[in-house]
Amino acid sequence: MQLDSHRDAFGNDSVARDRATRQGMWIFVIVVTVVFAASILGYLVVRLNPHMTAPWRAGNVADLPFTLLISTGVLIASSVTLHTSLKRVRRGDQAGCARMAIATYWLGVAFVLLQGEAWWSMWRQKVVIEENLYAWTFYVLTALHVIHILGGLFGLGVVARRAGEQKYTQASHNGIVVCGIYWHSLDVIWIVLYATLWLGSR
Repeated sequence: MQLDSHRDAFGNDSVARDRATRQGMWIFVIVVTVVFAASILGYLVVRLNPHMTAPWRAGNVADLPFTLLISTGVLIASSVTLHTSLKRVRRGDQAGCARMAIATYWLGVAFVLLQGEAWWSMWRQKVVIEENLYAWTFYVLTALHVIHILGGLFGLGVVARRAGEQKYTQASHNGIVVCGIYWHSLDVIWIVLYATLWLGSR
C-alpha cells in the first residue's frame, strides 16, 4: 500500500518518467550553455581588450582551417538526421528510425575526426597553444566542445543500438528525444562558437 502511494505521488506511468528525464536534460543543457557562454565571453573580453600588450596572433598564421567549415556542415547534417530519426519512429517506421540514428552517430564521429584534422592543420603551421592567445583560445574552445561531443556520441551510440534492435516505438521513444535535446544544443553552441572564432581571427 505504501509503495503504491509512493508511485502515485511520483508518477507510475512512463509519461511522467519521460517528462522528468527531459526536464533533467534541459537543466544539464542550461549548465553546459552557461559554461560555453562564459568561455566565449572570456574570449571576447581578451580579444577586444585595447590595452592588451601581448600579440593576439603571429603575423604569418593563416586563418581558421577550412576543415572547420566542413565540420560545421557535418554537425548540422547530424542534427537533421537525428530529427528525421525521431520523425520516422513517430510515424511507426522503425527501420527508417534506425538508419537515421546510425547515420547520426557516424556523422558525429566524422565531426570529431574533422576537428582532429583542423588541429593537425594548425599544428603543421606551427600554431601551438603556448605561441599566442589566438592559438590558446582556438585549441581550448574547440577541445571543450569536442569533449561534450564525445559525451554525446556515447548517448548516440546507445540510441543507435536500441533503434537497430527496434526498441523504440511510436509510444515509447524518449531516448531519442532526450539525446536530441543535448545534440541539437551542441549544434547551436558550435555554430556560435565557430562564428566567434571566425570573427576573432579577422
